[in-house]
Amino acid sequence: MHSPVSDPVLETVLPRWPFPAAPSRDPDDIAAVESGGEEWARRCGLIDSGDALHPLRRLCAGELVSHGYPHADTGMRVLITQWTMWYFHLDDHFEDGPAGTSARAAEEAAEPLRRMVDAARRREPLPAAEDSLQRALSDLLSRTAQFMAPVQFREFLAHLDDYFTSLVTESDYRARGNLPGVDAYIALRRDTGPVLPLLDFVEQAESVRLPARFYGTPEYTEMIGCAADIASWINDLCSVSKELDRPDAYNLVVLLHRLEHKSLQDAAAETLERIEQRVRSLKAALDRVSGPSGPYNDSETAAIRVWADGLLSFQNHVEWYLRHGRYDRDEPHPEPHPEVPA
Repeated sequence: MHSPVSDPVLETVLPRWPFPAAPSRDPDDIAAVESGGEEWARRCGLIDSGDALHPLRRLCAGELVSHGYPHADTGMRVLITQWTMWYFHLDDHFEDGPAGTSARAAEEAAEPLRRMVDAARRREPLPAAEDSLQRALSDLLSRTAQFMAPVQFREFLAHLDDYFTSLVTESDYRARGNLPGVDAYIALRRDTGPVLPLLDFVEQAESVRLPARFYGTPEYTEMIGCAADIASWINDLCSVSKELDRPDAYNLVVLLHRLEHKSLQDAAAETLERIEQRVRSLKAALDRVSGPSGPYNDSETAAIRVWADGLLSFQNHVEWYLRHGRYDRDEPHPEPHPEVPA
């Protein structure tokens, strides 16, 4: 399997990869999900040209989502694909576009998005969209509210708020040319990618409803937080080749390499160890709530177990990183063709 990840990272992490290979998907099914995402992006104006190399076309978001939500039906994967395309578009706007040039520019870009989220929280009409990014968000919020229970939708909106805030903070770091310390990075990284709002869809993907009283408990927070850290650090492992040449690299592997003077191999190994620790913590939290002395009845416990399995199945999206070159360097370089162990 070809991967754009740099050799030292690949050679260190793939032989020890703690997750099984993702199940194969029907190409026609993935194509239908991709088509649903692209048609929506064109309708909202996120894709504004017929260029086959447009970033949102090259993204193959439907494939990413199909790996990460293996039990979701096609319609739900189309919705999550549309969210994923929106997140990538927004991330590029902050990381490489005008919104990321200063904290002030980032705040100005985030503010109208926050107003939409706030209106959705209050169940008020959403503000009029002023551009394609806002128009797409308005559409997504309106449709997502139809699928989520009120308590889940409030959690989802809170995660969106945290995501916008972290983008502003990251933009400030980048604009000032500062690197956060490792601990500060870890605390912020959970929100800088849209992992938490994507994990909110695991309930829909697995066709379960979590008990309303489970939200906000220490175990819920631990489990979804661990899953978010795992996914974020998988991204970091797979984006080393993109971040390594940046002076403002925002990546755990690169920060360990630069700030703690570790080799790339050792930094990658430590990142993988942190992932494995988060897996153990997630399972320990599940054991606390699902044991015979837990506070939930049998059907509630079963739903929590299915949800926890879905949090771990979400990590199968690593297959997308290994197949696509979003995080590749511009210059070609030879790569081995390792396999993710089954």
